[in-house]
Amino acid sequence: MKAQSLGSIRKSFAPWADPTQQPYIEFDAVTKDFGNFTAVDDLTLSIYRREFFALLGASGCGKSTLLRMLAGFETPTKGRIVLDGEDLTGTPPYRRPVNMMFQSYALFPHMSVENNIAFGLKQEGMGKGERADRIAEVLKLVKLEPYAARKPHQLSGGQRQRVALARSLAKRPKVLLLDEPLGALDKKLREETQFELTDLQYELGMTFIVVTHDQEEAMTMADRIAIMEKGQIVQLAAPPEVYEAPASRFVADFVGSVNLFEGKVVRKDAARIVLEAPGGGEMVVDSTAPAEIGETAWYAVRPEKLRISAEPIEGANVLSGEVWEIAYFGDMTSFHIRLDNGQIVRVSMINRHRFSPLQLTWHDRAHVAFDADAGLLLNR
Repeated sequence: MKAQSLGSIRKSFAPWADPTQQPYIEFDAVTKDFGNFTAVDDLTLSIYRREFFALLGASGCGKSTLLRMLAGFETPTKGRIVLDGEDLTGTPPYRRPVNMMFQSYALFPHMSVENNIAFGLKQEGMGKGERADRIAEVLKLVKLEPYAARKPHQLSGGQRQRVALARSLAKRPKVLLLDEPLGALDKKLREETQFELTDLQYELGMTFIVVTHDQEEAMTMADRIAIMEKGQIVQLAAPPEVYEAPASRFVADFVGSVNLFEGKVVRKDAARIVLEAPGGGEMVVDSTAPAEIGETAWYAVRPEKLRISAEPIEGANVLSGEVWEIAYFGDMTSFHIRLDNGQIVRVSMINRHRFSPLQLTWHDRAHVAFDADAGLLLNR
């Protein structure tokens, strides 16, 4: 039988699954307090060499504090941080083999692109010849060779972002830290830059750690994602697992859009569980989750896994209601269906044809359905 994998892509790079591999970066029981507020709470995490790692979470969850502790800008209240076998306790930022690229880019406005990149190298005392070679190398890497003499105000937002990236890479750090690196870019440029960063990281073979609150950004670029809440990691996994197999309702709701159908367990066998359906009836779902009869559980189904019809649908797992909202995005249409019990269900439909075959508008009666294996049963 052919092995199945979550999502559409199976990556061969997975050192965390190999017990012979040693972590490159280790956060060992790290806590960071700011007065009475705990930003990072007894967190343990391993990151591997050549990994593109994402810290994902809402504002205030502790992800930037974690990054700043690795960079040396903050000191852990408890615990230790190890990089390539070296305990970083007491090591000042300028002696750590890491470099951080900030959202603001922090370029010197009076300096040319070339001199912005050269600044850190001069501070280290690198010779003029070697410095010129290094600058030429990174300019070529980020495709900015024709812009070496320009000032930051003469560049586009995407070009300024590349200058900041080139400056961070020029010192050849062991780890590149990116704190919301694409937040200042427009949507289209941000999407293009995500792929460029991924390609660059692969080409360099360097370890990248990115902090972001943008789920699509993390899903596009990262080998693994750590989802943080209240200073702790609530799930650590590859992007397909985070999306298709969230560890909790919080993760399911935070990453993308999801429908959570709550109900008590009515019946179960080795492979299926039957729940009360919203508004009456039953939902039949494929699951081996440890749910007991009478226990409340939630079935999480992504909007794209649902089918919608103006006509009644035969079979199990069918819900009906009124079209409440419609949003047309060009490539897809999103329907919000208000069920008879008041719950709003989101359905996404890919627009495969120029003219929609589905004749539904506001306040029409609509029917939605999903397969027994379309989602995941959650009991927390």
